[in-house]
Amino acid sequence: MFNDKVAVWTMVRNENFFLRLWVDYYSRFVPRQNLFILVDGADSELPDNLEGCTVIVLPQDDPSPGWDQRRWNFLSSFAGSLTLRYNVVIGGDVDELVALDPEIGSDPIRYILEETTADVIAPFAIDLVHRTDLEDAFDPSRGILEQRSFGRINTLYSKPCILRKPVTWSLGQHFSSNPDRVLSDKLFLFHLKYLDNGMLIERQQERLQQISNPDAKMVDGVAGRGWYRTLDQISDELKVFADAGPPRQVDLSFPHIHKKLRETWAFDKQEGLWRHATIRRSWTFPIPERFKALF
Repeated sequence: MFNDKVAVWTMVRNENFFLRLWVDYYSRFVPRQNLFILVDGADSELPDNLEGCTVIVLPQDDPSPGWDQRRWNFLSSFAGSLTLRYNVVIGGDVDELVALDPEIGSDPIRYILEETTADVIAPFAIDLVHRTDLEDAFDPSRGILEQRSFGRINTLYSKPCILRKPVTWSLGQHFSSNPDRVLSDKLFLFHLKYLDNGMLIERQQERLQQISNPDAKMVDGVAGRGWYRTLDQISDELKVFADAGPPRQVDLSFPHIHKKLRETWAFDKQEGLWRHATIRRSWTFPIPERFKALF
């Protein structure tokens, strides 16, 4: 049963594949009109499955210094305003999906509404990766978790993305102004950036265009460092996972990671935000079979 007091949002520019996936996934849990899609520029391509969604087309901002920080300032304000009308607001980049551990249930929205009370919740992050040494190129006609079986730890994506009150986010939404740390061990944020080598390179080409001026020169200070990586550097990121050796069997509860994040939770006076350590591993682990039907 849908809950009309939950809003889910994202911001996109030329992200047809991921936006289609995002809409198909979240429309299983909330009414389509509660899916807020912020489109960066009227010339952005959009998929054909957006009927009933709330689509807001914004003028594209020029790639000038501070562009991405301005974008996240805007998104903090936008998501915060939604909390004044909705009981829970969830959102972030279009290649991120919040899922509930299937051992607990099948509906992450119902779980959040009925089993949590915190004002701000961060799901535990799983970087879903393409093990190019073990897996074929991605086939869009098939389910993602049918084809991708490995994740890695990257706590930078354990984002405070589930809100019951307004917050201010850091660049990239990785941290926030909220002093209370609630990192869920039942909710997971699947980060799909590394889903496929070919798709990864195509998206980086699009990003490099976004941060370049009309003369095709990259503008300094537009966004974070990841936006400036060359195509070779991006492709090398996937080679790291193969070089790290065979996947390791793990317990998805990751008690040692949770302990480290609790111990390092602190206020960053320079940024005015609360944050924890960033723990990033190159080695991968198998995604449990119970997750395979999620998307």
